Amino acid sequence: MSSTSGPSSSLSARLPHFQTSLESFTSSTSSFLVLNTVPSHTPPSSKPPSTLHVLDSSFNPPTRAHLRIALSALRSSAPNPQRLLLLLATQNADKAPKPAAFEQRVAMMTLLAQDILDEYSNASSDHAADDALAVDVGVTKKPFFHDKALCIEESGYYSDAKTREQPQQVHLLGFDSLVRLLDTKYYGPEHTLAPVEALFGRHRIRVTRRTEEGDKYGTVKEQDRLRKALEEGERESEGGKREWAQKIEMVDGEGEAVSSTKARISANVGDWPDVERLVGRRVRQWVERENLYKESTAKG
Repeated sequence: MSSTSGPSSSLSARLPHFQTSLESFTSSTSSFLVLNTVPSHTPPSSKPPSTLHVLDSSFNPPTRAHLRIALSALRSSAPNPQRLLLLLATQNADKAPKPAAFEQRVAMMTLLAQDILDEYSNASSDHAADDALAVDVGVTKKPFFHDKALCIEESGYYSDAKTREQPQQVHLLGFDSLVRLLDTKYYGPEHTLAPVEALFGRHRIRVTRRTEEGDKYGTVKEQDRLRKALEEGERESEGGKREWAQKIEMVDGEGEAVSSTKARISANVGDWPDVERLVGRRVRQWVERENLYKESTAKG
């Protein structure tokens, strides 16, 4: 795949299209929309995936942590037919839509998709050509993981054109997202884990542990305890099922801990070498060119 020379002018020209598409999506009855695909000539119908990896985040901005999570998952399941969806929720259970506009995030997600393809292709040069990866950039109105999984299914976007079979989704989560997924406070009015069956009934999750010393979520062993509690039936009174534990894969994070908040703080003060260390060259160039995150360190 050819790389862009910095943030491409063609991507800048697509910002109005992204904005218009997002506005139409907001006013529509649809819950899921794919806005871009890298490479652009690879619709799912060209080779239906058996596995759809879903990386759901605010991408505000995308970081090297997103890149590592995606590559780790893709490499672990290669060479099976697979596809990656970078998914942005326009309604988030915890976060307001700021400071970067959604069309800007879609553009940065496209740059992340290019980075993922470049690194995946470089490391997979011995794979057959028909194992080539495609990355979709999509949006959803659903704030919760189980609803996101369902709306992706119901869209039919990834269905096999002949059999109508759906790929198994593997949702790529950080450990903090697993904590939220299994927190009953999000599932009113009954406040049980019953709604999560819509995710675990057909799909899986891959959770990246937080491995920095002194992390607020504790040691690796303490983090694994969350999955173990499911497996041992400790969450049954809340609607959790023991078999869900078999659908949760726990893996260690790679590299230094990186957060979008750190990237925004560095962008705000114009520390571009630090921004590039956190988000990569393409996204750094875009953030600098578009003058994003100035005078703002708001969480998102």
